[in-house]
Amino acid sequence: MYEILSLIDRFGPGIVFAGTFFEGEVFAIIGGFLAYRNSYSIELMASLAFVGSFCGDLAVFLFSRYFSDSRWVVRWKKKPKFAKALRLVDRFQAYFVIVNRYVYGLRMPGLIALGLSSITVPRFLILNFIGAGIWAGLFTTIGYVFGYSITSVFQRLEMMEHGVMVGLAVVVVLLALFFAWQQGGSVVRDKLFSRGRDEADAEALEPARSRRPPGAERKSGD
Repeated sequence: MYEILSLIDRFGPGIVFAGTFFEGEVFAIIGGFLAYRNSYSIELMASLAFVGSFCGDLAVFLFSRYFSDSRWVVRWKKKPKFAKALRLVDRFQAYFVIVNRYVYGLRMPGLIALGLSSITVPRFLILNFIGAGIWAGLFTTIGYVFGYSITSVFQRLEMMEHGVMVGLAVVVVLLALFFAWQQGGSVVRDKLFSRGRDEADAEALEPARSRRPPGAERKSGD
């Protein structure tokens, strides 16, 4: 777990920028968490989250606006969520630019729908600037405020990791013993069972011998 944290500390700015460019909230929260750990300033993390979110949304918007016949855009247009996004864009054009990034699973079809809508590029730039600023500030702050809680979660995960490793080791040992018993235990069981049968047969023959009349063994020998 600490190795993961050290990697995040080392490549934090790149992770936050690339993550917010392609994905979203989780990486902005990671940026706030890094600021809580004093790895980087909160201003830097919020700025990277803002730039990543702004550039990512703008790239999708412009691509769908000027390359609407591409396979990627056509494939998205065929998905059920695209029709919902297009209806929302038609009704709440300006509002949708700001709120779209908060709706899980609607960001990509929403941006494509915006690119195909009648909204102008300058208007989208202004609204996207406002939306990315609010979004980056909100989620970076969340990561910073709840940094203590996130640290506690990592510590608990580390404790759970040790417990899981011990449990796995026990399971592996038990399985090894089980398969060893299955492979080599059959020989032992056969020997034990054969010895038990021999002893049982000997005990069964002993009363019969004791009941034979005197001289029977000599007569039989004669």
